[in-house]
Amino acid sequence: MTSENQAYPIREAFRRFYPAFLAAHPGLSAEKRKAAEAVSKCKTGELGYNVSICEDCGRPVIHTVSCNNRSCPCCQAALTKKWELERNTELIEGIAYYHVVFTVPHELNPLIRANQSTLLSLLFSCVKDTLLDLCADPKHMGAKPGIVSVLHTWGQKLSFHPHIHTCISGGGITPDGKFVETAHKGFFLPVKAVASGFRGRYLTGLKKLYENGLLSLSCNSTLQDPDEWKAFINVLFEKPWLPFIKETFNGKGNAIRYLARYSYRTAIANSRVISVDDDTVTFRYKDYADSSRNKTMTVKGTDFIGMILQHVLPSGFHRVRFSGYLNNSQKTKFLKLIHCLRNTIYSGNPYRTMNTAELIMSLYGKDICSCPECSGKLIPYARGMPASTLPSLLNYTSFAMC
Repeated sequence: MTSENQAYPIREAFRRFYPAFLAAHPGLSAEKRKAAEAVSKCKTGELGYNVSICEDCGRPVIHTVSCNNRSCPCCQAALTKKWELERNTELIEGIAYYHVVFTVPHELNPLIRANQSTLLSLLFSCVKDTLLDLCADPKHMGAKPGIVSVLHTWGQKLSFHPHIHTCISGGGITPDGKFVETAHKGFFLPVKAVASGFRGRYLTGLKKLYENGLLSLSCNSTLQDPDEWKAFINVLFEKPWLPFIKETFNGKGNAIRYLARYSYRTAIANSRVISVDDDTVTFRYKDYADSSRNKTMTVKGTDFIGMILQHVLPSGFHRVRFSGYLNNSQKTKFLKLIHCLRNTIYSGNPYRTMNTAELIMSLYGKDICSCPECSGKLIPYARGMPASTLPSLLNYTSFAMC
């Protein structure tokens, strides 16, 4: 691979193996096709070029266009950092935050894959309702906490493993408008109650969808038999469904920083790919079943493409959701109230309205509007120009500036 391809090995894998994969899977969904084509063309010039001209020295500055597809691993770093900074403005100083992971038995994975939008939405709603109902109980908090939920559908080996990471505040708004903190040390909700509530809600919702004929059973046609379906539900009910409490975060610690890695992160980062050759792709993974040892896996190139594309979400599906006092429709009102009650200052979210240049300056201290030659001001000349027009543009520019 060239040095550029070494920096973006996943893009290189798509350029090499996606055509063969598509030929073998002509029924590939529109979302997956769009994602694959975007990754293949990202930062290559096939999507065009952005051109700026320095108003002082006339130097042209050219950048290849990024695809900005949410499934692309090549252009999500700035968005991930921006998301982290935005969420940090919503944290309350001095209270505890908890990280809880909700997952479902692996027996459900084929059914979820065949009904992604429906069953992943059910997963989100059951997580939200379980946490909010338990927090509302005066035995635990008697208040509405702030919850950030992030969907993650993959395991280290790129297998389909849907689960939700949540960050939940250890304080909340009471029905009479006060802010209270939990008095419990460690995780303040009984884990068994969380597990049973989550399991009950999910299986109840699943059964209703089945009874109303709203599930695709293409993954297992035997489930069309009511007796087989009942047996399937019984197997799921016997599973423990225990949520995983990873650790407790205090105040403005690294809870949000951890979740940010999942908010815009794709199934695998370029840094984990060791090599892409004519037939295979080799990547690193962490084997949690073997003391979290780092190992490598080599797969056929077309298999690698399929492993990534299975994690492309349906169009319009939101991977990140907010609930409790962080519900999008009431977030600002509740945050102002909490800060007022705690005699602190709510400064709002200064990152929300930042354009790309302002964001990069804030994150990296780099002024992309400054000429690298003379530090003059760069004037945007054209956006998304095809490569064929660049020579004439640059010749004209050179002549005009002389």
